Amino acid sequence: MPRPRKCRKVCCLPRNLGFVPEQPCEEAPVLLTVDEYEALRLIDREGFSQEQCGSYMDIARATVQQIYTSARKKIADALVEGRAIRITGGDYRLCDGKESYCGCGGCRKHRLSCNHTAQQKEKRMKVMIPLDENKVDVCPTFARAPYFLCGDENQVTILENPAANAQGGAGLQAAQFVVDQEAAALVTVRCGQNAADIFKLAQVKIYEAQGKDAKENLAACLNGTLAELTHFHAGFQGIQ
Repeated sequence: MPRPRKCRKVCCLPRNLGFVPEQPCEEAPVLLTVDEYEALRLIDREGFSQEQCGSYMDIARATVQQIYTSARKKIADALVEGRAIRITGGDYRLCDGKESYCGCGGCRKHRLSCNHTAQQKEKRMKVMIPLDENKVDVCPTFARAPYFLCGDENQVTILENPAANAQGGAGLQAAQFVVDQEAAALVTVRCGQNAADIFKLAQVKIYEAQGKDAKENLAACLNGTLAELTHFHAGFQGIQ
């Protein structure tokens, strides 16, 4: 019976979970796992040796070499073939911040920001809702919505959706925009599977909109009366 695979320790989730080429490609995106991303970050960006990387990620050097080689091959395929990259999945666990020293400055910053973010979310849960052209109604499509309502218990703002006119990968770009706003929840009529994967990875809850009025949906979400969205359609060009 083979031994179970050991989870690789990861400092924190990447800020961008998807990259789309300037010229859209119809082929499926290259899937880079979170632990592969971490190996690339530590070795190529932070300058860790494979031994240091293995010590930090709590895995053997041979395992690091396998992960790193796989990651480099995937990146090369994406660059040469012009395919999108999506970071998702893998056998990993997030750093719990209890180590006295982990050898990665980013981890210490992550530990501090994690505590601060948790406190902020307890006080103010930020919710985002795709808006129609009238800036009042919930837009029936998520990725191509012209605007997003971004609100909490104290204030509401309207943001333009940078993915609304994207030539390709609008779902991934819109999802990343929501994550970058540090939203804790998304209220939407529908959502594609690719975007849902990003939200799951970033721990953003997805709720199903009820009725057209966006502010009423915001209030319902903050009051905990909306049901979670559980059905996601396959990603495709156009509506997402």
